[in-house]
Amino acid sequence: MTAPDDTRAEPVLYAETGTRPWILLFGPVLAVAGIGLESLAPGGVSVSLWLGVGLLVFLYTLVLVRSRRRFLRVELTPSVLVQGTTRLPMSQVTSLRPADEEHHGVRVLGDGPVVPRRLQPVVLRLSDGTRAVAWARDGAALRRALEDLLRTRAVS
Repeated sequence: MTAPDDTRAEPVLYAETGTRPWILLFGPVLAVAGIGLESLAPGGVSVSLWLGVGLLVFLYTLVLVRSRRRFLRVELTPSVLVQGTTRLPMSQVTSLRPADEEHHGVRVLGDGPVVPRRLQPVVLRLSDGTRAVAWARDGAALRRALEDLLRTRAVS
């Protein structure tokens, strides 16, 4: 008989994967559409050419999807905020700054020097008195999840 597993996964309060995996279907769909359209034209079908094009597009989108899922991932649990490959312990976050506060020149969480394009910033106050910028596609939802977590932590 084995001992029960004491490591329980924490609940995820907010998550974004970075991109959707169905984008990987673009290459195969392009190949099938090319083969289908070329079969309607006189002269025969270049199946190997279309399969090669579909494979190249698939490989290109695979690299993009993998990198976006690694570097644009957002996950909030009661103990940690993950931004790309950066993990910020929630014990270091003391409060949130106003939504309209300027965030230029403030350290950005994640792997880049600025908030990624088309993502919304959320400015955090850290326990050492500094500020940091978190980001998400839906910045308002991340802000609400962080506020709820900080409120719950303050009551405890």
